Amino acid sequence: MTEETPLQRYVRAGQTTISNLLVHRYKQIGMTTAQLVLYLQFKSYQDRGTMNPDVRVIAKNLGTSENQVFNQLHQMMTNKLVKQGMRKLPDGKEDAIYDFTPLLNKLALLEDQATAAAQEEETQNNRQQVFAKLESEFGRTLSSMELQIVNDWLNKDNYSAAMIELALRQAVMNSALNLKYMERILQSWDHQGLRTKHDIEEHERQFENRREGQNDSRREDQSRPAGPKIPIYKLGE
Repeated sequence: MTEETPLQRYVRAGQTTISNLLVHRYKQIGMTTAQLVLYLQFKSYQDRGTMNPDVRVIAKNLGTSENQVFNQLHQMMTNKLVKQGMRKLPDGKEDAIYDFTPLLNKLALLEDQATAAAQEEETQNNRQQVFAKLESEFGRTLSSMELQIVNDWLNKDNYSAAMIELALRQAVMNSALNLKYMERILQSWDHQGLRTKHDIEEHERQFENRREGQNDSRREDQSRPAGPKIPIYKLGE
């Protein structure tokens, strides 16, 4: 029998896969580096079906004592990173296992919070950008009433910053630089279900194409040569 090569043994040992989210943010959920490595030890066995690996084997793999492994697990349970659960075996007996679902839930919550914070920051930046553009085009600081109207557009009517900026562009192009005119534009788009920058710009493009087509037809009618004059006779002549 051919002796197994080191590479073959490496492949046969299998792989343990974890999310980069955990690798990058384990400190933010209150996890130490030692606890991360301990989790990887448990995961390497649980992924292969050994839900309750021998702590003595894990301690040996880590080059530490069983007491140290139990101490780390106790700290992780205190920090709500792991819990002990029960599973039913095929013979009807129950077996205690370490369940790392709390760790994953904490990580998911952290990501949700980070996403929400990023979205809130983007919203605030867009809001400030809207006010800055309005004041730039108006050539003055907005009054408290005008600020309230724009805030209502954003908060109550849920008009996006992009919609307001497009309405401002329309107001500038039509020399009607006031909030009432902009509000009529915004309401018109809203009634037509136009909420995104892409939809609004596509609608405006189609409108311009139709208008150009109508103008071309008028010019063509005007340039068409008149037909021969047909004499009109009175009846009885």
